[in-house]
Amino acid sequence: MDLTSAERALQEAQRSADLDALDALLHPRCVAAGPDGAVFTKDDDLRSHRSGALRITSLVEEQLEVEEAASTGVTRLVAAVEALQDGSPVTARLRYTRLWVREGERWRVLAATLVPAAGVRRE
Repeated sequence: MDLTSAERALQEAQRSADLDALDALLHPRCVAAGPDGAVFTKDDDLRSHRSGALRITSLVEEQLEVEEAASTGVTRLVAAVEALQDGSPVTARLRYTRLWVREGERWRVLAATLVPAAGVRRE
């Protein structure tokens, strides 16, 4: 799977709360920082999807840039996101930056940040 396909598979796994796909696409040591500055691990992310604490109801890709260099890659995504976080509705345009590592034929996210995407032009 190429890196663009891996990024889009991750988006679909997030939308559908596909725990098996998320487990396969997130590196065991994956760490991310959210818009509020909170840091969370792969286990934290899987737990929030499994418990229903986080339910992404819509994630629409607006812009995607992909860079590969040997066994590492970076995706920069701007997406319109709607979700339920602990039962409360959340709507945001977010900029995701993900660091991916290639393991054999597959890509996995090792690190990520999500920040508000203010001022980003829609395409």
